[in-house]
Amino acid sequence: MKAKQNQNAVVSCECVRNLLSSIHGNYEYFRPMRQFHVSCGINCHRWAKLVRGELSITIDELKRLCKVLNVEFTAKTFERQLKLFDYDN
Repeated sequence: MKAKQNQNAVVSCECVRNLLSSIHGNYEYFRPMRQFHVSCGINCHRWAKLVRGELSITIDELKRLCKVLNVEFTAKTFERQLKLFDYDN
């Protein structure tokens, strides 16, 4: 029997900022339109707090965000996690 994954688990506060920076170069230049918010299911107030790092994004929100941005979910999350544990100093 497989354990059910907790879909309400949160990811690092900087995850959204890092994802946008890897796609657009600078996250500050990304200005989403209303259709983006509808597609992601994240309202503009929550989006602003996510980008500023005041709130943590949930796994479900991150999956929807990656789907809207046409980014592979596992590749970006694993890439960021591997950089955290880079011991080649």
